[in-house]
Amino acid sequence: MIMENLTAVRHYLHQHPEVSQQEYNTQSYLFGLLQKLNPDKIDKVAQTGILVTFYGEQPGKSILFRADMDALPIQETNTDIIYKSIIPGVSHKCGHDGHSTIMYGVAQFFAAKKPLKGNVYLLFQPAEENGWGARNVALDPVFKSLDIDMVFALHNLPGFKKHKIVCKTGSFTSSVVSLAAYFKGYTAHAAEPWNGRNPAAAISKYTLKALDLNEENKPAYVTVTPVYTQLGEMAYGVSAGEGSVHLTIRADNNQRLDDAISTAKVFAQKIAEEEGLEVSFRMIEPFESNQNDHNAVDIINSAADELELERETLAQGFRFGEDFGVFTNLFPGAMFGVGSGEDCKPLHHPEYDYPDEITETAIKMFIEIQRKAQ
Repeated sequence: MIMENLTAVRHYLHQHPEVSQQEYNTQSYLFGLLQKLNPDKIDKVAQTGILVTFYGEQPGKSILFRADMDALPIQETNTDIIYKSIIPGVSHKCGHDGHSTIMYGVAQFFAAKKPLKGNVYLLFQPAEENGWGARNVALDPVFKSLDIDMVFALHNLPGFKKHKIVCKTGSFTSSVVSLAAYFKGYTAHAAEPWNGRNPAAAISKYTLKALDLNEENKPAYVTVTPVYTQLGEMAYGVSAGEGSVHLTIRADNNQRLDDAISTAKVFAQKIAEEEGLEVSFRMIEPFESNQNDHNAVDIINSAADELELERETLAQGFRFGEDFGVFTNLFPGAMFGVGSGEDCKPLHHPEYDYPDEITETAIKMFIEIQRKAQ
């Protein structure tokens, strides 16, 4: 591995970000690099993703490693980097440019040195940020044909010492969904609101009732966050006839989230009935909780120890969503973190930038995980 070349790849990806499900140029760029490595197989999956296969010299466990590719609709404010985004309003503020570079480095390694045992599948996954990438990959015929024994992924973690490996068994990231409730009545003259069905009261009651679902009983939790409310139009002579409430609901596991969603819907339906309204729902950006398998966590910890890396076992998982949970709910596996530095800007901050120093550490971790998993 020539780290200068990998850093150049990361900087190119950073300069040319693409949002979820629009990663066509990113796919083309990475596909071209990966083809030159002559892997045993290379496929396009889920429209804008890539799946690379390296067959082992001997039978063994087949391991899937995943990296995400998409950027965010955030205007970059960094002024001190020469490789800043050239796409207005779009930037890599979660480090997926770094994650894809890491996986390209892993591909370089296995292209030069075939896996001794077991097949290695490297997934460059689109659309992690909106929760649909992993779901679309899981439905892809190419992916469904694979014989996968275990799955692994990482995320860089600002706030943790650079190169530190962070992991835990059980819930590593939240199960998350945005639940939109649409209340429909009918309009009336603002001077005679009793002649219509204004959903303002229902929206207020529902929002307050939904907040009662918040629960902190560590390690169990439910977190309800109102993110957007809309009522009527700016027509001051009209009593509104419809409106909506958008809540982001997250929990430490999928079942607790499902229960909270069901309860919130019951609240909305009851309030709508009392107010003479209709109500409908839409689920937006769903993320399944990453449930880390204890054997997979042991492999990660063993790999970190072999590489003499500092590591930390979390007492509680992260509250953010990560769609790798789709895969850890299909196969035994785990997600872990690599520290990006205590002074690194938070993920999704307009000045965040992935630290290139951790790329080699992350590549070595995946290589060692593959060896330890056999």
